Amino acid sequence: MSNRDLISALLGCILLCGSVVATAQSGSDNTQGQPTNTQDQPTNTQDQQTSKQDDKTKVPEEPVRTNTDSYAVSLGTGQIISMSGQSGDGEFIAGKLSKSKAPEFKNQFFYGFSASSVYTNSFAGVGQQSLHSTSVSPYLAVLVPTRTGSYVAQYNAVINPNDTSSGDPQAYHTATLKADGAFTRRWSWELTESGSYGSENARFQAPLTFVVVQTTPVSDASAAVLLRAKNVLFSEAAARAAYLLSSRGAIGFTVTHTYTGIEGDPTTVGSSGSHSNSVGGKIDFEHTLSPRVAMKAYGTSDRVLNGPACTSFGGGLGISVRVNHAIGFDVQGGPQRNSKACGGQQNANFSGNVVGTLHNGDRLYASANRTFTTAFRVDGHWEDNATVGYVKNIKRLTLITDAGVIRGELLAGTTTQYRGYFISPRTSLRLSKALGVSAGYRTFRGNGGALVAGNISFAVVSLDWYPASIHF
Repeated sequence: MSNRDLISALLGCILLCGSVVATAQSGSDNTQGQPTNTQDQPTNTQDQQTSKQDDKTKVPEEPVRTNTDSYAVSLGTGQIISMSGQSGDGEFIAGKLSKSKAPEFKNQFFYGFSASSVYTNSFAGVGQQSLHSTSVSPYLAVLVPTRTGSYVAQYNAVINPNDTSSGDPQAYHTATLKADGAFTRRWSWELTESGSYGSENARFQAPLTFVVVQTTPVSDASAAVLLRAKNVLFSEAAARAAYLLSSRGAIGFTVTHTYTGIEGDPTTVGSSGSHSNSVGGKIDFEHTLSPRVAMKAYGTSDRVLNGPACTSFGGGLGISVRVNHAIGFDVQGGPQRNSKACGGQQNANFSGNVVGTLHNGDRLYASANRTFTTAFRVDGHWEDNATVGYVKNIKRLTLITDAGVIRGELLAGTTTQYRGYFISPRTSLRLSKALGVSAGYRTFRGNGGALVAGNISFAVVSLDWYPASIHF
């Protein structure tokens, strides 16, 4: 099947679904608008139908807050930070979406740190040996509301002052920015930026990274990638603008940029490392059928800027369902095509996740994706990944488990796919509103691609201090 046929089929599916939705919605509205006695109330019926049509296309008269359901994830605790005014009642409470006691949405300053004792073993294939070290992780963040949105900037670092592997201090720094707002009554915008730089040894001791899916933090499967390198640099940016077509429908436009810099292998003479740049674009449409169900359509394109001119494009359809107040799921997928430089064809893209909050406050999630990426040296521009997690609260005690698996797609000339996984069980005990102790175990394993087979395991005991945010 040619690329033209795929694109034509995709556009046909989107137009057909749009027609069906519009027809069903129109029929439903006409039925609801009919009076029980048409002879007695002909004029009122027309007025009611006109009023209903006006309600569906009604938009705010002035720019309003667009981020009522916008969240960020704390780099310090992995906890939700609401960008619409509900933030931590003491940032330490892992796994809970706590509410702010502030009477109004004000500027907020978050701070804290963790001091950890770490034992590392099984550095097989990564060029290191078993060792014991200490680390300090400071955390700073500021949340500032604006007239139509807000922004939150965060910083976190893992600092090993006496790393016994090299004898020198090791550090890994991470900074993020997320902002959103509205240009006009119909146009809204969102900007996200994240960057990390530092020692590869310290990266494994840093907290897991998360994305937010329906108020639930979902771990990033990229933690399963093992690199034999001294220092690494990762940068990801995305800008999005959305236009409100009606109270039920919106169209969005997104551009992305990803940069990766990996220094050479310290155990290989003459190793020069690698760098990659890629850009992407996405257009999406969402139509809300009911307060719990929304239909989606999207198209994407990605291109690698350095090396072989790999270009990938595709699209698909999806649905988002909130089954009840506790459970929700989101699935989407469609056809995908690559240029020859990408190393073979991708027939499909997909994404799916399920999140749930049980009656006792426990949280669980499962996520699976096929996504375009150049972030790691896994000899592939596409990867399949899956993550699962569970959080259980028992009074002051919190039990957390996250796990993920990743598989890189092959480029031309390679003989093996990259495969890796991680498991991270941990527990925390809250001693006061701000102070707690935690302990955990992490194991990372990977092999294939441009990387040698390796594994790393950590046992960590920490003292955590994350006070309630300061309002100013």
